[in-house]
Amino acid sequence: MERVRVVPLHGSAPERVVHLGHGERAAPLRYDGANRTLALPPAWMGELGLTPDQEVHVRPRDGGQRLRLGPLVGLWVTRAVIRQWTPSLRVLMQEARAAGAIPVVFDLDGIDRRRGRVAGWVERGGKPARAVLPLPDVIYNRATYPNLRRRARARELRRQLIAVDRIPFVNTAAGFPKWETYEALRFFRATRELVPATIRFGDRKTFAGFLRRYPVAFLKADGGSAGGQVLRIQAARGGWRVQGRNQRMQIQQRFGHLDDLHAFLTRLTEDGQWVLQEGIPLPQLEGRPWDVRLEAKKNGQGEWEVPFIFVRWGPPAAVVTNEAQGADIFLLEDFRTRFAGLKVLRDLDAVATRVGRLVAMALEARYGLQGEVGVDFGLDRQGRPKVFEANAKSTHAPVPGQTVPQARWPMQYAVWLAGRAWAGRETGLALPIRSRLTVGGGDEDAAP
Repeated sequence: MERVRVVPLHGSAPERVVHLGHGERAAPLRYDGANRTLALPPAWMGELGLTPDQEVHVRPRDGGQRLRLGPLVGLWVTRAVIRQWTPSLRVLMQEARAAGAIPVVFDLDGIDRRRGRVAGWVERGGKPARAVLPLPDVIYNRATYPNLRRRARARELRRQLIAVDRIPFVNTAAGFPKWETYEALRFFRATRELVPATIRFGDRKTFAGFLRRYPVAFLKADGGSAGGQVLRIQAARGGWRVQGRNQRMQIQQRFGHLDDLHAFLTRLTEDGQWVLQEGIPLPQLEGRPWDVRLEAKKNGQGEWEVPFIFVRWGPPAAVVTNEAQGADIFLLEDFRTRFAGLKVLRDLDAVATRVGRLVAMALEARYGLQGEVGVDFGLDRQGRPKVFEANAKSTHAPVPGQTVPQARWPMQYAVWLAGRAWAGRETGLALPIRSRLTVGGGDEDAAP
């Protein structure tokens, strides 16, 4: 696979069979390997959203009679993102083109496996334009579905695209449920001590024992995100205090009897799976708690890096420390400058890099091939990192001072995945590893 510059074809040229994504077509073209240029008909360039001098990758075959062009990278997003043609989507397309790929944007309803194509959008003249193209070489899935029916449909479609059509995904998993994340990290010796004690919420006796052991605990929806379904349960004089959110509902209650507390939480969580996690007292600065969000990403050689480490500085009485709930977000180096001399910050980049790589590899073993993993962790009183949760769909919103977009890594990795597929090499892991934690789960249930 080599990188070439696309130019408009002037005059005639012999037709060649061009493989694009999971389709092929005959087209007149002129390929100059010595000068690394590819002349294509202007109409076809427009159809693909290609501009003069844009770079793509090619792989000549059969003495130049056939040519693989691309890679065609599918950006799977939601209808709302396409309607708004959001700045983050435009950056994603820009980074795909910079990596030498041809991006096509589509939503759930645009995928037609039976015909082997996607009805989506490319960018022409800086604006979205309709396009019908073959199934892509690689898919980067950025779509989330609150609607359970569409979520189930997307999950099954993703399974078929991977298992039947053999299309690699930048992220095989669409999400990391909190209980399964805990299981995966407890399974491996290297990550076992990184997670707080966790159980599934339900049984009253188990719940009571957990609260006796941990005076502060967090009740979290197994599939919740952005701190929208998190409750802090804290031992208080004569009982317990509960604070937090359940979606749009703000909760602040006191209970004097354990039975009343358990009954209240049972009613609140009856529509889903929830976990109970040991509360880790976060370090504070100026009366505000802070923790770390890191982004582990694979680079253009398929290797894990941790290029982004952020500090989340929450409001004084924060239950969770994320931007959606009012936290201020800093690049680690900017936070370290602000609080120069704070010893715990000196080696935090090394700690975060180690945590990010270990967690990413553990989750990859559990779920299959991943290209990026967001990890939230805090430091306990002994300065040890404790991982609260992991995210399969990293936020790409830039933080003040950030000069390189996060989208650069997944797009370079997508091109690497496509190159392996073009060469007929494996792009995934053999089999995900299943942990042996029991449903009632505690630390003592971890596999050796």
